[in-house]
Amino acid sequence: MRQTTSRFYHFSCKSIQILSLLFTGLLFVSGFLFTCYADDMVSQQVQTAADNPFVQTAGVGILLGLTLLCCHLFGKRPVVGKKVLLILVFGWIALLGGLLILFGRTAPAADAWSVYSAAESLAIGDTSVIHPTDSYLSYYPQQVGLMAFFEILIRLWKLLPTDLHAYHFIKCLYVVLTCIIVYYQYASVHLLWEDDRADCIYLILAGTNLPLIMYSSFVYGETPSFAALSAGLYYLLKLLKSNDRSVREDIAAKSFRRSPLYGLLSLILLTLAVMLRKNSLVIIIAVVLVAALEALKNRRPRLLVFAALCAACSLTILPATQKFYEMRSGSTLRSGVPAMSYFAMGMQESSRGNGWYNGFNFNTYQETEMNAAATADISRQFINERTEYFREHPGKAVDFYWNKYLSQWADGTYASRQATLATLGGRHPLAESFYSGANSRFYIGFCNLYQTLICLGCFVCMLTSLLKKTELHLYEYLGMAGVFGGFLFHMIWEANARYIFLYGLLLVPYAACGISRISNNAVLGRFRKNNTARRSDATEEPTTAA
Repeated sequence: MRQTTSRFYHFSCKSIQILSLLFTGLLFVSGFLFTCYADDMVSQQVQTAADNPFVQTAGVGILLGLTLLCCHLFGKRPVVGKKVLLILVFGWIALLGGLLILFGRTAPAADAWSVYSAAESLAIGDTSVIHPTDSYLSYYPQQVGLMAFFEILIRLWKLLPTDLHAYHFIKCLYVVLTCIIVYYQYASVHLLWEDDRADCIYLILAGTNLPLIMYSSFVYGETPSFAALSAGLYYLLKLLKSNDRSVREDIAAKSFRRSPLYGLLSLILLTLAVMLRKNSLVIIIAVVLVAALEALKNRRPRLLVFAALCAACSLTILPATQKFYEMRSGSTLRSGVPAMSYFAMGMQESSRGNGWYNGFNFNTYQETEMNAAATADISRQFINERTEYFREHPGKAVDFYWNKYLSQWADGTYASRQATLATLGGRHPLAESFYSGANSRFYIGFCNLYQTLICLGCFVCMLTSLLKKTELHLYEYLGMAGVFGGFLFHMIWEANARYIFLYGLLLVPYAACGISRISNNAVLGRFRKNNTARRSDATEEPTTAA
C-alpha cells in the first residue's frame, strides 16, 4: 500500500512538473511574440500586436540585468540587505499607492459600484437591497461576501467625523493589503527554497509589479482576496512542511507542534479568500488535492482532516453569508445567473474579445424572468450548437481559443487601466496620460517586458526543477497547480485579463526562483568555480614551499 501511494505521489509530482514546464513555456513564447492591450477606454476592445523580437530580447535582457544588479547590491549582506529592501519596497508601494489615490481618483464603477452601494445601504440599516427580484444580488449572489466586507469597513469609517466617501478609506486599506501580499509571498519564497538571492529577487520583482500597485485603487475583491490567499497559502506551506517526514528532523520538530495553529490560520484565511472572491475556489481545488496527497505520502491523517474542512468551509461560506443577510432582512435572494450561462458566453464573440462579457448571461436571465433552470437550458443548447460548429470548423475553433488565450494571458497590464478607469471629478492630467493618454504606451510596454521576464523565470524554475535529481515535494508546486487550474478554467469560462491578474501574482515567486537559478548557473557558478580554484592554489602554495 505504501509503495503504491509513493508511486502515485511521485507520478503526481512529475505530472505537475511537466505540465508546468509546458505551460510556462507557452506563456513565455506567446508573451515574447505578442502584446494584447486596449486603445479605446470606451469600447475597451482588445488589440493584439506582434512584438519585435530584437526589442523584446534587449528589453528583457536589460530588466534581467538591472534585477541581478540590485540583487547583488542588497545581497552582499543578506540579513540586513533583505530587511532594507523589504522596507524600501513597502515605502515604494505606499508612495505610488498614495499618489494614485490623490491624483488617479479612481471610484467604484459597474459591478464594483453595485456591491459598494449595496453595502452602503446596509450600513445605514436599509435592507431593501436584499430582495428576490429588485436587487443586484439576486443576479449575482456570489457578491454577498464582498458586500459584507465592505459593510464592515463602511460602518467603521462612519464612526469618524467626515463626509468623504468610505471608498477613499478602502483604497488606503488596499495599499496596506498590497504590502501584506508582498510580505507573505516573500516569506513563502524563503520557506520553499531557502535562497537569499531568490528572496531579494522576489522583492525587486514585487516592487516593479506596476499592475499590483495599480490594482490597489480598484475597490473590488481582487486585492483583499489575494491578501487572504497569500497569507493562507503561506501558513499551509508551513503546515505541509512541518508534516513532511522527509524534511530534516531539526526543522520539522520546531514547527510540528505548531502545525494545528498553522492549519487553523490557513483554513480561516483561505475561506476568507473565497468569501471575498468566489473564483478563488480554483486555488482551493489545488489546495485540497495537494493536502490530500501529502497526507497519503506522509501518513498524516490531520492533513486529510484539513483538506476536508477546507473544502467544506470554502463551499459553505457564501451560502452561510447569504442566509445571514436573508434572516437579517426578512427577505430572500434568488440563486442568481447560472454558471452554465458563463460557459456559453465564454464560447461567443464579443466586441472586446473572444469569450469576454457581452451581456448574454444577464440578458438571458432577464428574458426568462430570472428562471435559473430555463436560463441554464438555453445556455446548454447554445453550448451544444457552438460545439457542433467548432467540430465542423476546427480551424475557426483554434483561432477562437488562441485569441481568447492571448487576450487574457498576453496582456501584461492585466486590464488594470480598464478596470480602474471610472472617476469622480476627473483625474490629474498627468495621471490620466498613463491611463488613457500618450504615456499609456510606456506603461503597456514596461508591463509587457516585465511579464515576459516573469514567464522566463518561471520556465527556468520548472526546467531546473525537472532536471534536478532531488526528492520531490508536491507542495512546492501548489501555486503552479493553481495557475494551471486557472488557465483551464478561464479557457472555458468568461474571459477577462483582470481575472488572470491573481494567477500572474502566483507566478512571481517561481520567477524569483528561476531568475536566481539563472544567475547561479550563468554568472555566479563560473565565479564560484574560479574563486574556488584560486583559494585552492593559495592554500597549496605554502605546503609546496615547505
